[in-house]
Amino acid sequence: YMPADMGDMTADMMSDMPPEGMQGMTADMMSNMPPEAMQGMDADMMSAMPSHAMEGMDAPMMENMPPEAMQGMDAPMMANMPPEAMQGMDAPMMENMPPEAMGGMDAPMMENMPPEAMQGMDADMMGAMPPHAMEGMDAPMMANMPQECADVMTSEQTEAMPADAQQVAGADDGGMGAMDGAFADSTQDAPAPMDATADAAVTAMDAGAIAGSSPSAGMDEQAAAAADTAATEEVADDAPVADEVDPNAGMA
Repeated sequence: YMPADMGDMTADMMSDMPPEGMQGMTADMMSNMPPEAMQGMDADMMSAMPSHAMEGMDAPMMENMPPEAMQGMDAPMMANMPPEAMQGMDAPMMENMPPEAMGGMDAPMMENMPPEAMQGMDADMMGAMPPHAMEGMDAPMMANMPQECADVMTSEQTEAMPADAQQVAGADDGGMGAMDGAFADSTQDAPAPMDATADAAVTAMDAGAIAGSSPSAGMDEQAAAAADTAATEEVADDAPVADEVDPNAGMA
């Protein structure tokens, strides 16, 4: 028999209680129990507790619960817990919670979770989280979550997250992925190889720049040289040809 008024319970009294004794707990009894009394709880006691008794939990009680006691939690127990109770969660408590218990989480519960508690998440826990619970995630929570959790997130979970949380979830992927995309775009946009005429023009521009003049100066110099060569050849072609003189002429 357990009294309805649990106000006199202590941690030592709770630790001396057989796990089977927790089967008679109710939400009212839990809400009347001093938060410090939760320090006497263990996994076997939690697993023997009716799921509806979790309705009497609050944040100070969660703060006083030993992390190992979370091993006795399951999805129905989590589903019956008030969202505000999640404010007392921390990373070691999350580490000790069975992955299946995450099935009882919802968005308001996640909204009340301290961001640092996410450090205790792992891939199996993420895999068991309902997509609708991801609506309660935010950027600080995602920043504290191990990478292995982001690696197993489903499209349904990602789509359910608020925009700021999605940006943090994709930040690691946006590094090399974005670089690869940039390189691909630059390859597609690269100009085709220049033909010989264009290459000569660029060479002339470079020569002009090196000479300290405008780029067109180099081109003008090459054009002038070509014109001089052509004029010289034309003059040579038009020059009169002298008649051949017989060297024996006039010699008798």
